[in-house]
Amino acid sequence: MVSGETGDVMVEVYPVKFGPIFKERIWGGQRLGEKFGKKLPPGKLIGESWELADLPEDKSQIENGPLKGVNCREFLEKYGEKWGFSKGQCGYPFGLLIKFLDANDVLSVQVHPDSEACKLFPGAQLKTECWYVLEAEPEAVIYRGLKPGVGRTELAEALKEGRVEELMAVYKVKKGDFHFLPAGTVHALGAGVIVAEIQTPSDTTYRLYDWNRKDSEGKSRKLHVAEALASVHYTNKGQDPPTEIMGPWSGEKLRQMGEQIGEAETLVDCSYFSVVKVKGEVGLYMFAAEKPFVMIALGCKGVLTCNTACEYSVGDTVLCGAAKGINMDIQESGEFLLVCLGNDH
Repeated sequence: MVSGETGDVMVEVYPVKFGPIFKERIWGGQRLGEKFGKKLPPGKLIGESWELADLPEDKSQIENGPLKGVNCREFLEKYGEKWGFSKGQCGYPFGLLIKFLDANDVLSVQVHPDSEACKLFPGAQLKTECWYVLEAEPEAVIYRGLKPGVGRTELAEALKEGRVEELMAVYKVKKGDFHFLPAGTVHALGAGVIVAEIQTPSDTTYRLYDWNRKDSEGKSRKLHVAEALASVHYTNKGQDPPTEIMGPWSGEKLRQMGEQIGEAETLVDCSYFSVVKVKGEVGLYMFAAEKPFVMIALGCKGVLTCNTACEYSVGDTVLCGAAKGINMDIQESGEFLLVCLGNDH
């Protein structure tokens, strides 16, 4: 049994559940409240619910157990190694940022920098991410990557002429689809889609094009054209992602852990993070975790127990430490995602 201390009270390793941080977005709505029962501020366009964050202005707080009220940064600095993270993984910022996104309107066309692009722009942080589709209207799409043969000149010309979408690859989406978006990928989430997003801890976004949209005051949002054009992985040079994001890494062990609970499928396995989808049926399951992991409940309800019980339901994000004899009592069948840090992070 592993324990830490808070004041004069010993704290055993247990599953910690985080509270959401809501973000207003011009393309947002109220569906995250309807789908997940989250208490959204009324009348606000909420586009994002940050479920696990460790950024300067946004640090998730624990909602359950002896560490209730402790934020993610305080938790990692004092208890992270007790929960099984390496010293490096406890450093700032924590290697995962987890969100739910509700796109009532199409998002801007944007790109995030890779490690090479970050060297060009002070303060930029690499951002690799992925989307798991939770809901999609019948004709909903996402834009992911450029069509074959597109270079910087072609993209810059299309931007001036307002036809960027003509150069982008478009995918129809449905519930259960998964899309991996390595840093450098031009992308946009289409209207009518709700996704779970797992990403590296960065809020560096270079907005290339915003569909000529205006906000409530008639103003256009700021674009970052020079930065975006310098960050894109162009298809005329090949679009294979950098070797730094290729597996295999931690996903195999995470999948094996998931198989002790139900049908498990590896969605992505890269140096930054691994994501496994599990379909769990009603029942009581016991398993061991060699590494700390995060569970994102998508369509299930139950109790996760490691020393202390943690009730979870649809929309909850729970971090559990490395331990033997973890119990999961699934009370309503459904899917959940398991996430862990990559071996190098």
